Amino acid sequence: MSYDHEEARKLRRAGRTGFVQFTKRLELGLRHFSGWLLARLSLRRKRPAALQDLTSAHKRIIVIRQHNQFGDVLCTVPLLRALHARFAPDELAVVVSPQNMDALTGCRYVTNLICYDKLSFYRRPAGFFQFFRELRKGYDLLLVPSNVSISLTNDIMAFFAKAKVKIGPRTLESKSNRTSSVYDVALDLSWDTQPVHQSFRNMKVAFPLGIDAVDDSGELEYDVNDSVLHEVHVFLDRIRCHGARKVAVHAGAGKPGNRWKVENYAAVCEMLHDKCAVDLYLTEGPMDHDAIDKLVNLLKVPFVRIRDRAVPFVAALLKEMDMVLTNDTGIMHLAAAVGTPTLSLFGPTDPLQWAPLGRKHRFILGRGGDINTIDVDKVCTMAMKSLDSTAADIS
Repeated sequence: MSYDHEEARKLRRAGRTGFVQFTKRLELGLRHFSGWLLARLSLRRKRPAALQDLTSAHKRIIVIRQHNQFGDVLCTVPLLRALHARFAPDELAVVVSPQNMDALTGCRYVTNLICYDKLSFYRRPAGFFQFFRELRKGYDLLLVPSNVSISLTNDIMAFFAKAKVKIGPRTLESKSNRTSSVYDVALDLSWDTQPVHQSFRNMKVAFPLGIDAVDDSGELEYDVNDSVLHEVHVFLDRIRCHGARKVAVHAGAGKPGNRWKVENYAAVCEMLHDKCAVDLYLTEGPMDHDAIDKLVNLLKVPFVRIRDRAVPFVAALLKEMDMVLTNDTGIMHLAAAVGTPTLSLFGPTDPLQWAPLGRKHRFILGRGGDINTIDVDKVCTMAMKSLDSTAADIS
C-alpha cells in the first residue's frame, strides 16, 4: 500500500485548522465568561460613600490606554496635556502595550509608563505580579479613554486597580459596555453624526473633571531626545545629500485600504526631485518591506532608505525634514507630533477624525473612500505648496 503524502498534508492542515478554530471558540467563551463574572463582581465592589468634587486636585493619576495602534496612542497626548495643565499631578502613569511604549516615551507629561505585555507574563509570571503591584499602588483618579472600541481588558485592569475615582465608558457610539459597573462615573461616549477628531474623542472621558476640548488645540507632541537628535545629525552629515530641502516619504501602511499605489509614490518622488531638487528619505517599518522594495525598484532618482529604525530615531529624523508625504498611518501622527508639515493621503478613513491638526498640515481624500482615486499631479502640486510654505516660514 503506497503512502499518500498529499492526503497526509491535507489531514494535518485540517487538524491544524480545527485546533485553531477550537482555540478561538475557547478564547471567545472565556472572554464572555470573564465579562459576566466581572460585571457581577463589580456590583459588589466597595464604592466611595460620596464622590468628591471631581474638579478638585488629583495628585496621582493613571490612564489605561493599551491600544494596539501606534497613532491611536499618540492621539492620547492632548488628554495627558490637559490633565497635566489642570491638576499638575505628582504622578501621571499610563498603561500601554509593548509595541506602543515608544509612542509616549517622548511625552513630557507622563511620569511612568506601565507596560502590559501579556505574552511575556506567560513566560515570566513575576512580570505579571509586578504589573499588578503597579495597578494597586493607589491613585486618586483612573481614566479609561475609549474612542474606537470598548475593551474588556481595560475594564478588568480598572476593576483591579486601586483608585479613589474611576471614570470610563458606559456606551461607545450607542454600543453598551456590559462591564461599565467597574467605574464610579460611567460615560456615554457618542459623537452622533458630527465628525470629531480622535484627539478630542480621547479627551471626552475627562469632561466630568472640568476639562473641555475647546480649551486644547488637539495637536500632538513628541519630545525628541537630544542624544538621538545628535545621532541623526551625524547620520545626515555622513550621507552628504545635497538637496536644499528634505522630504520623507512613507508609502506603507498596516491597512491595505490606506495604501496609495507605489507607482504613484514613485511618480511623485521623481517629480519632486526634478522640480524642487529635494533629497528623498523613504521610511519603512516591519510591515512595509514589500511596498518599499517595489518603490525602490521603480525609482530612478537618488534616495535614502530608512529601514526598521527605532521610533526615537525616526522621530528625530522626521523632525529634520521639511515635509512628510504619507498614507494615513502611525508615521503621519509621529511627523505631526515632532512639528514637521505633513501631506497625508486618505481613502476609507475620515481625515476629519484622523488627519493631523494645525495650519501646517494638509490632506487629500480619495473619492468614494478609495485612496487610489487621488491624482498624482494633485499630490505633487500640494507637496510643492507645502514646501514653499515651509521655506517662507523659515525665511
